[in-house]
Amino acid sequence: MVTVQELQQHILPDGTDLLAGQGGLAHEVSWVLAGRSRPPIFDGLKGNELVLISVRVLRALDEEFHISRLFNYLSEKGVAAAAVLGEISDVGIEAANELNLPLFALPEGTSLPELERNVTKYIAENNQQLQHWNQEVYRQFTELAIEGKGIAVIAELLCKLSGKAVVVEDANFRARVQFTPERDHNIVLAGVSESRNGQYNALNPEINPVPSETGGLNSVLHNNLSVLRDWLHNKDLRASDPPMHVFEMPLTGHNPLYQLTAPIIAQSTIAGYVSLIGSDFDRRQRVALSRAASALAIERAREMAVSAVEDKFQANVLDELLDGAFTSPEVIIERAKRLGYNLQLSYWVASFAFRQQEKTLRKKPLTIVLDGREMELDLPVSETMGRELQRLVEQESARRNWATITRVRDDRFVVFFANANGKEFGGPVEAKKAVMIFQERFVDSYPDISVSAGLGRFQEGGVEGLPKQSAEAEKAVMMGLRLFGPGQLTYFGDLGVYRLLLTIGNNRELREFYQEVLGRLLEHDSRNGGELMRTLEAYFRYQGSPSEMARKIDVHRNTLLYRLRRIQDITGFDLEDSETALALHLALRIQEVLGEKR
Repeated sequence: MVTVQELQQHILPDGTDLLAGQGGLAHEVSWVLAGRSRPPIFDGLKGNELVLISVRVLRALDEEFHISRLFNYLSEKGVAAAAVLGEISDVGIEAANELNLPLFALPEGTSLPELERNVTKYIAENNQQLQHWNQEVYRQFTELAIEGKGIAVIAELLCKLSGKAVVVEDANFRARVQFTPERDHNIVLAGVSESRNGQYNALNPEINPVPSETGGLNSVLHNNLSVLRDWLHNKDLRASDPPMHVFEMPLTGHNPLYQLTAPIIAQSTIAGYVSLIGSDFDRRQRVALSRAASALAIERAREMAVSAVEDKFQANVLDELLDGAFTSPEVIIERAKRLGYNLQLSYWVASFAFRQQEKTLRKKPLTIVLDGREMELDLPVSETMGRELQRLVEQESARRNWATITRVRDDRFVVFFANANGKEFGGPVEAKKAVMIFQERFVDSYPDISVSAGLGRFQEGGVEGLPKQSAEAEKAVMMGLRLFGPGQLTYFGDLGVYRLLLTIGNNRELREFYQEVLGRLLEHDSRNGGELMRTLEAYFRYQGSPSEMARKIDVHRNTLLYRLRRIQDITGFDLEDSETALALHLALRIQEVLGEKR
């Protein structure tokens, strides 16, 4: 692609002045066309032409012609620029500026036919050179992609070929790798340090990698989401020929900088973006960017395929660990080691559940009806949400030197955490603090969702104790939701008698005991709309004191005494008997474990 600016620099005769339309100098010029001496003056305009105009010829055809009307016509046809021989009125210059149409005043004596031949020759030669360049660049990038050299090597080659700063981002606009040519070391983008923390490449000292974790070059894509969406909307997204777009970068006190971006298309989706950063971009740089994007698409498709296999292997290993389904500790430790996990550390296990905040609900929460009762369900953890939660955990872990393992299981997010240095946490208090740190990060990222957490007790025995700890964490978060509501942290070791009830594996036995002890009372309240179950709960909560009960639940003392007599009449139990009282108290707690409390 030949630009208007290239023709201005290399072909237009000395003494040519740019009168208007400086913002259109980057327009592509695919052909040149001189005005004819008879109507139609410009025949066959298809767009992207440089038109050559003789004011004398135009006046000979029409003494009343208006140059501003001509410029409007040319702009509508998509003309790239106009070069005029003769005097241009202020009205014409103003019209060209409004249309962003580059307007050149040619020096007196310029031969328009000769200029037309020179421009035609330049475009043809450059197209031929560009074709050779395209083939060579294509070869180099394709070789890197086929050999699987990786994203960093492809980005480095793009930086070398283009002479521009390069940024490769993932689909969420996080920098994967960045390179800056050494000669451009004075480029300082908003919020970017001038220091160079990267090591120079030994094979090419002209290239300086800028590690993304040090801040690096500031991409503007995330701040231009609406522009990005409009640009990519209804585009034919092909990995072999990706579209490109220029974004202006906000700077103060510097020459304008721009970001030329192409999407990385892998597996029929946008898997990232690759960009050049500079003050302008010529045809070769655009070709290099396009070919680099195609090579990066191959690399990303490879990464995604490998990641899918690794994710499946990881899921199998972690599920075996959580369920205790591994054949031996040694085998599971070795398999986890292949994933980068050190299971010989002293891990604690936490389980997180998510629900919509009642105060922010815009629609009815996710519920089911069971036994005539409406029950709210926990929100499932989507793949996107799971990756974001994992990222938050990894950030906190890196900051505090913790080792962590995460796993999404339907509507739960499970986190294993330990000190990376091998030292144990100081006990439940320190472990609770760690869980609360994760919990707060999740709440900050999802303010419309309540985050509940359950923490299992630390188990001696290393890997063999992790399944039990995981089960306890799940029971803790479940009971926390039933007893205290959403948004709380529940430690299994603090559950008291509930721990005993939760360890009884046969819910049928619990339900039979519950119905045997409280069935008649439940039936009475259900049939008569009574308050006897609530009264019995208060009786145990306030140690059987009618005066205390009356004061706390705002019911007259005589009414409470009457209700207590009715409870004894209906059940046949003596509330003063210690064994009876224990059975009733346990049945009330079983009611909460079974989720029957209304």
